[in-house]
Amino acid sequence: MGIRFENVNKSFDDHIVLRDFSLTLPDSGIVAFMGPSGHGKTTLLRLLAGLEEPDSGNITTDYKRLSYVFQEDRLLGGVTALENILAVLDKRDEKLALLWLEHMGLDESRHLLPSELSGGMRRRLAIARAFAYGGDCILLDEPFSGLDDSTRNRIYPYIFEKDNSSRLTILVTHNRHEAQSVANRLIVMEGPILTIVEDTMIQT
Repeated sequence: MGIRFENVNKSFDDHIVLRDFSLTLPDSGIVAFMGPSGHGKTTLLRLLAGLEEPDSGNITTDYKRLSYVFQEDRLLGGVTALENILAVLDKRDEKLALLWLEHMGLDESRHLLPSELSGGMRRRLAIARAFAYGGDCILLDEPFSGLDDSTRNRIYPYIFEKDNSSRLTILVTHNRHEAQSVANRLIVMEGPILTIVEDTMIQT
C-alpha cells in the first residue's frame, strides 16, 4: 500500500473541498494530478503531508520521509543557496547539496542569497533542496511555475525517472503535455467539490 484516502471530507468554513473522497495510490512511480486552480489539489497534498487534518474519513500511508516542493519557494532569506540546502541535510552532505545545485544549473550561484536570485532560480533552488533531502514520497505542487520550456526539459531527467521503483512522486500541474510526458498515471480532477473525472495509466 502506498496512500489510501477513504471517505475523506474537508471543508473551510462553508466551502466544501472534499466529500466522501476515496483514492488509492501506489507505493512507487509518478502520479500527476491535473485540474483547475482553487479546487482542492493543494489541499489534497497538504492533507497527505499532515499540514491539514480531514474533518472525517481516513488517510493511511506507510511513508516515513516526505519531501515537499510548495507553490511558494519558502527559502531561508538570510543564508546562501548552498546553506538553504544544507539546512535540511547533515553538514557532511555538502557534496550532495552541491550536486543538486549543479543539476539545477545553480552551482555558480551557490554563494548568493535568495534575494540575489531571479524568480526562476529561486524555484530551482526550492526543487534542489527538496530532492537533496530526498524521501520515499515527494510532493510537487506546481514546481515548474515560472520556468521556461528549455529549463524544464533540462532538469526533468534529474527529477523524473519513470522506472524509479524506490519512491512515489506526486505532481500537481496544469500542463497536460507535462503530465503525459513524465507520469505513469494521470488523474484529472474538477471542482468545486473535488471529483475525479479521468484516471489513466500512461504507457511507459
